Amino acid sequence: MINFEKITKSNLETAIKIQNSIFPKENGALNLKFSVDQDFMVKFYGGKYRETLDFWLCKNENEDIVGITGIYSYCGYLPDDAWLGWYGVLPEHRKRGYGEEILLLTMEKAKEMGFKNFRLYTDLIDNRDAVNLYRKIGMIEEPYLVEDMGNEKILIFSKSLCSNEIEKLGDKNLFLKKQEEVQKASDQLNLKL
Repeated sequence: MINFEKITKSNLETAIKIQNSIFPKENGALNLKFSVDQDFMVKFYGGKYRETLDFWLCKNENEDIVGITGIYSYCGYLPDDAWLGWYGVLPEHRKRGYGEEILLLTMEKAKEMGFKNFRLYTDLIDNRDAVNLYRKIGMIEEPYLVEDMGNEKILIFSKSLCSNEIEKLGDKNLFLKKQEEVQKASDQLNLKL
């Protein structure tokens, strides 16, 4: 059974290390710091960056950290949509069913928070196992073509949290270029631990 431990200032350093272990080519440190320090987010951006921004360390029955997950939403944009953030399982804990359990628990948490839809974006090349899981649990997929992401082929996966039908995202902008800027800022601020 997986338990979620909310990321706070006291476990932020551990969370950043876990995120960096799962995603060594992507730096989510600034996102994680924003989630525990809203004032820092406002100071950094001059306003709120995300409406909802919550992350959790995921622990197994032995209290071992096996992964990380999060939920965010856009400020004043797509208010019914919860987005999956920095979801992953540490390499040494993969192939044990933790990924599916964490994903389903994250979706349940999003529903409890009042969201109607659950969405995520990913690329097909680096995340093939995760893509297979998203398809397995019945998420619908569509290509994301709004922003030119170079060689990265981005897919959007969506699932309704309150009915069997879900609308595709369509041509709505996800501001992924801005997210790349956040990752670069994390590197420049030396937030990778």
